Amino acid sequence: MSLLGFFILAFIQTRYSVPVTFQNLFFRFDPLIFIVVSIAYRTVLSASLLSISIIAATLVFGRFFCGFVCPLGTTIDVFGIFSRKEVGRKTKLKHLKYMILIFLVVGAILGVSFLHFLEPLVIFERSLTLFLHPVVAYVSGLFGLGSARVYTESMIAVLVFALILGLDFISQRFWCRNLCPLGGLLASISKLAPFKIIFGEGCTQCGICEKICPMDAISVDSTLVDTGECIDCLRCINECPQKVFTYKLGRASSPLDLNRRQLIGAIGTSIIVAPLARTLLHRRLLGTLIRPPGSIPEPDFLNTCIHCGKCMKVCPTNGLQPCILESGVNGLWTPRLISRIGGCEKNCNLCGQVCPTSAIRNLTPEEKTFAKIGTAVIDRARCIAWEQDRVCLICDEACPYNAISSLNETIRGTTLLRPFVDERICTGCGLCEARCPIEGRAAIEVFSIGEERKRRGSYITEEKIRLRALEEKEEDIPAGFIIDN
Repeated sequence: MSLLGFFILAFIQTRYSVPVTFQNLFFRFDPLIFIVVSIAYRTVLSASLLSISIIAATLVFGRFFCGFVCPLGTTIDVFGIFSRKEVGRKTKLKHLKYMILIFLVVGAILGVSFLHFLEPLVIFERSLTLFLHPVVAYVSGLFGLGSARVYTESMIAVLVFALILGLDFISQRFWCRNLCPLGGLLASISKLAPFKIIFGEGCTQCGICEKICPMDAISVDSTLVDTGECIDCLRCINECPQKVFTYKLGRASSPLDLNRRQLIGAIGTSIIVAPLARTLLHRRLLGTLIRPPGSIPEPDFLNTCIHCGKCMKVCPTNGLQPCILESGVNGLWTPRLISRIGGCEKNCNLCGQVCPTSAIRNLTPEEKTFAKIGTAVIDRARCIAWEQDRVCLICDEACPYNAISSLNETIRGTTLLRPFVDERICTGCGLCEARCPIEGRAAIEVFSIGEERKRRGSYITEEKIRLRALEEKEEDIPAGFIIDN
C-alpha cells in the first residue's frame, strides 16, 4: 500500500499558521528532482540529498518506490477500478519513459528544466494546490477563486492530471509503464537490483500472473520477470495458483528498452526545444512580474522552481498566484505576486520555508523585510487625493515600512495631504495596492523597479538600516494638514 495518505496529510498541513515540519519530505526523497535541478542549477541541491537513499534502496530491492511510495501511482490504481483495463492492455511504448528521462537530463545540461511538466510528485501536488484546494475552500465559503486567471491555471493543471488518469483506459498504469520519467530512472537502476521476483518450478502457464501484473512485467512464455518494470507489488506471488514465484537473489532479466535511434531522437528533441523555451516562446510582461521575496535570479529561479504550488497554498493573503506566460512557457505555474489580490505580509516568510528546492530562499523574518521585490508607483490620474482633491490616507496607513508619506501639497488652489512613495524604503510588498479603495486597477501599483534577487548573501545593508531609522524618526514628528471643503 502506498503512502498516499501521508502525502495528503502533508498537503493539508502545508498552510498558514502550521509549523513547517514534514511537508517537503516526499520531494526531498525524489531522485529525479535531485538530479535534474542540480544539473540545471549547476550546484548540488542539498535539500534533496535524502534522495540518494532511494537510489541506494532501488539498487538493492528494485523499483519499490513506484509500487509503495508514489501517490500518483496509487491514485491511478484507485481510478483503475473504473477503467477498462482489458481493452488495449498490451503496449509497446515502454521506451518512451527512458526517452523522456534523457530529454529532461539533456535539457538541464543545456540550462533549461522541464521537470514541472513531467515529474509525477509535482503533478500530483500542483493538481491538489491549484484545483482541489481552491474548490474545497470555495465550497466551504473560506474564499473565492480570486479571478479568471487563477481559474484558467487551475483548469490547465487539472486537465493534465485528468489526462494521466484517462490513459488508464488504454492500458493499466499506462503513465507508469510508458511515460513517467521518474519510473524510467528507477527502472534503469532496478535492472541492477540483486533481489527480484523470479519464476520457480511447476508453472502451468495459466496466464493469471500476466493478467494481474499492473506493469506488464511478466512473460509466461519465457518465464521471465522484467526487473526494470516490476514494482514489487507482490500480486503474482499472492495470486499464483501454483505458487511458483519467489522473491530472492537472481540475475538481471532483460536489457534496457532503448535503441540507438530512440536515444538520438531524445537528445535531438531536447537540443531543439530547450533554446525555444528560453527565446522564441518567452513572453514576459515587463515590470509587472513580481516574484516572492527571497526568489533567486530569474534564469536560476525557472530552473530551480519545480512549480509545485506550495508557496501559493501557504500565502496568507492569497496574493501569490500561478503565472501563465508572464515569464515564458517554461514559467507556467510559477508563483507571481498579484498585489491587487493580496500583498506580502511583513511578518510572513512561509513561502521560503515550504519551498522544497530553495528557489525561494528561506530568509529569516527580519531579513525578509529587507528583500526588495519591487517599488510602488502612484498613478496620480486615478488617485483620490491627487485627482479628486479628497482626503485619502489608506495607502499611507497600509504601508508597514513607512515608505509612503502624506505631505501637504497645493493643487488647483487646494492644499491637503497627498501620498508620496520613497522608493529607497519601499520593498514592493503591495499591501498599499491591495487596500487602495478605488474600483478596478489600483491607483498605486507595484512594479519590479529596483528588485533585488540573490543566489546567496544578505539583503540587509547599513544604508537600508540607516534609511529606516531616519524614516522612523520623521514619523515621530506630527504632520499638520489643511482640508479645504
